[in-house]
Amino acid sequence: MNQASLAQQVQPLAATDDAPELIGGQPQASPSVDLGQTNSSVRRSTAATGAAGTTVAGMSLPAPLATAGTARAAAARAQLRPVPAAPVSGPIERAVFAREPVRVSLEVDQERLITLPADALLHVPNDMDAVARIESIGGTIYVTALVAFEPIRIIAELVDSGQQIPIDLVAQAPAKGAKHSSARELQVAVMEPASVPNPTVSPAPEPPPVDMVELTRHAARQLYAPRRLAVATVGVTQVAVQTNPIPGLLRGTSVEAVPLGQWRSANLSVTAVRITNLSRFALEIPLEQLRGRWIAATAQHGRIGPAGSDTDTTAIYLVCERSFESCL
Repeated sequence: MNQASLAQQVQPLAATDDAPELIGGQPQASPSVDLGQTNSSVRRSTAATGAAGTTVAGMSLPAPLATAGTARAAAARAQLRPVPAAPVSGPIERAVFAREPVRVSLEVDQERLITLPADALLHVPNDMDAVARIESIGGTIYVTALVAFEPIRIIAELVDSGQQIPIDLVAQAPAKGAKHSSARELQVAVMEPASVPNPTVSPAPEPPPVDMVELTRHAARQLYAPRRLAVATVGVTQVAVQTNPIPGLLRGTSVEAVPLGQWRSANLSVTAVRITNLSRFALEIPLEQLRGRWIAATAQHGRIGPAGSDTDTTAIYLVCERSFESCL
């Protein structure tokens, strides 16, 4: 059935037509109107014409849905847009921060990544923007040198631990005609404080030894000087000595000799010996009557009073190259 015959069957309803006459109380049956629902040929023709916007009985027939075969054909004709492959990152360089600053070499106009163990705050010089572009995202620092520059130090402070990592940036321009080298990613690790090897500590040089004069003065200060003045002397150490009385230390005299202390510097030793007069007469200290092998002997007082007086006691200082007992 063509479009002309369909138009003859379908008559538009006019608003001014008279009402249909009733026969026997029933409305007169009008000829049936075929809208194409039961006629397959009409449906196919209507679908073809409806696509062009044909109006039938005041209705616009929609275009038919694409079939599965049509969809597959359209997909076969479609052209896929090629997606470029992701750039392959360069080799990874690793550095361990113990105490020395981490040195990072840059190339002008070439971005480099510095990966830290954790998120970090950056402390950079105020004029850093003039020579480099630096961004910190998470635990990664993105650095691009704008010009060549000498080493500039920045500080990365790890958020979780507060650890500060000094980083020295240095940039240089590529040689003329040379291609940009692939920027290597730098991964920075932090060595645990317990695992940081102790640097080789050379023993402190020994202080120069003092002579017998200074050694004797030191012993005298320990006995007679006020406590605030009885300070240590560099290079002099105190050693133990027996404090038993030494009979006959001063030959031909009636005195009591008791060692009080001994100090040493290098190969010299000085011993302070208390001398107490036991006689009822004053006494000149006869150092020439000393028993033993001494390098030097000095008396705190050259004369002591009789026994029982306030001046009956003094001290003598005996210097020897060995211990006190060995020099007696």
